Amino acid sequence: MSRAAVAVLLGVAAAACASRADVEEMGDALREDIRALEEGQRLLLDRVEGSLNSLETSSERRDATGRGELERRTSRLEGLIEQLILHATQNNQLLADIYENQRLAGAPSPMGGATGSPRPADPGPVSTSGSEEAPQFYGMALDTYNQGLLESARGAFRDFMVQWPRHELAPDAQYMLARTFEDDEDLGNALEEYRRLTELYPNSDRAPAALYRRGVIEAERGNTALARQLFTQIESGYPNSLEAPAASRERERLGG
Repeated sequence: MSRAAVAVLLGVAAAACASRADVEEMGDALREDIRALEEGQRLLLDRVEGSLNSLETSSERRDATGRGELERRTSRLEGLIEQLILHATQNNQLLADIYENQRLAGAPSPMGGATGSPRPADPGPVSTSGSEEAPQFYGMALDTYNQGLLESARGAFRDFMVQWPRHELAPDAQYMLARTFEDDEDLGNALEEYRRLTELYPNSDRAPAALYRRGVIEAERGNTALARQLFTQIESGYPNSLEAPAASRERERLGG
């Protein structure tokens, strides 16, 4: 197994690890469970690194020692990596269960929320005032998205929309909710969430961004006329937006 392959596997494990900051509000017993998992994970990482170095040394001496020892160490390394990923998965699952229990008890859940979570029909105008928890909650949701945990991030952005539909970050949360679907290649739901953003927050900076993503998706689907219409809508409705020049180029490329 090459170092590049090991790096990929370790990246998978790292993506499943949750920050200790995510659990600072939990009880002592729960924090102890997380610490135990993290310690086991750290020890496994050290063992993987040591095995990898040993494996490379064995590879350099392969002609002298034969392939048997090299294959044995390769197998051992693969087993350690499997244990590492299992520990990371257990860590993340424990957090997910905790947050889900918090959500069911009525507390905001930075890691979850069902796809069908209720959303406000009309949040009204966006306000810069509101709970001081909102920016922290949004930051945790964004961190979850950046780790590639799309389903958890999706639930968190939905929870944000329920808790703070009029907050200044609400358009951003709605946009990122749509992005989780687009990144998951669920384009139907992505289009719906982008459309919802332009309806709820037409005066936000995210509105032209949502229109642009809709245009790109429709163009990729072969809906050229609709894509041109969306790009034109950006040019006419949001001429000073960051997306306007790109929208103009895309419209011209599509023959509009």
